[in-house]
Amino acid sequence: MRELLTTLDEWAAADPEVAVATVVRTSGSTPRPVGARMAIARDGRMAGSVSGGCLEGAVVEEALSTLEGRAAPRVLHYGWEVGLACGGTVDVLLHTMRWDGSDPALAALRDALAEKRAAALVTVTDGEHAGRTALVDEDGSLAGSLGSAALDAGAAAAAAGRLDSGQPGLEEVEGVAVYVEPHVPRPLLAVVGAVHIGIALSTLARVLGYRVVVIDPRTAFLTAERLPDADELVARWPDDALPELRLGPRDAAVCLSHDAKFDEPTLDCLLRSPVGYIGAIGSRTTHGKRVARLRDSGFTDADIARVHSPVGLDLGSRTPEEIALAIMAEIVAVRRGRRGGLLAAAAPATAAGTP
Repeated sequence: MRELLTTLDEWAAADPEVAVATVVRTSGSTPRPVGARMAIARDGRMAGSVSGGCLEGAVVEEALSTLEGRAAPRVLHYGWEVGLACGGTVDVLLHTMRWDGSDPALAALRDALAEKRAAALVTVTDGEHAGRTALVDEDGSLAGSLGSAALDAGAAAAAAGRLDSGQPGLEEVEGVAVYVEPHVPRPLLAVVGAVHIGIALSTLARVLGYRVVVIDPRTAFLTAERLPDADELVARWPDDALPELRLGPRDAAVCLSHDAKFDEPTLDCLLRSPVGYIGAIGSRTTHGKRVARLRDSGFTDADIARVHSPVGLDLGSRTPEEIALAIMAEIVAVRRGRRGGLLAAAAPATAAGTP
């Protein structure tokens, strides 16, 4: 939705009602992922995409009939027989919305996006309430209604998990299918140690959509010239700076200092937080000594197992840039619940690819 805001604002001046098509389920190889969206105006204008071209014509035709009141909100199913050459199948939710502030869920979504708050837009996909939307804020409060108190309560619970993962998808609530679309701020990567690897890691992380904060009390290393892709440079000790970042399950932190006086306060802070990924550079011998110190500090083996060290996937990395790539690859794999093996060796049901 975020990428369509400007277009919807422009269209609303002439006609606030639009049809919205959203990919809510895919199977096999498909051109666009779950969450891909297209808006269609009554005059046939469209913005966004649900397939990259092969389905757009069919979806626009369906959307216009919906805008004219000839069809109810519904899920459209597409496969090879309508031109999806990739071999997979796509389910597209089609419904209308009014972009004029009259829908409390959409008005609340606009506010949440402007204030950079996490929130999830929930839309009923079937049954008598199909097309109804509600917004679940990060505190669990709702704006709008899905049609019943039971649906609203279930939607709040379903949205909580999706807000943690940041991934959209279908959920079943009270026997009804709902599509949950989380809108969350960029995940944060905290890099402790303004070393050479951190420079490359900052660049890669920013490309992948992370907000990057580099922490190092050594101001000679912590400069904008050395770290041009960092969003923020914090010249403080990590145990002082990290708590203020409020790292959560979607965020990551990596200690690159290779120095116990940095490692220990950094890991102490991170292991007491819900941060989703913790990495620490160092050899197996170094990490073994680190583990002993953490145990002495009262951390359990389950706590310590959260620390990825030696950090990164086994890519045979040698240069700082290659090491940064291995670290970022592991962060992505952990976030997506994967082990980071070869796609060619993965089972067909779990392999990702493009048509």
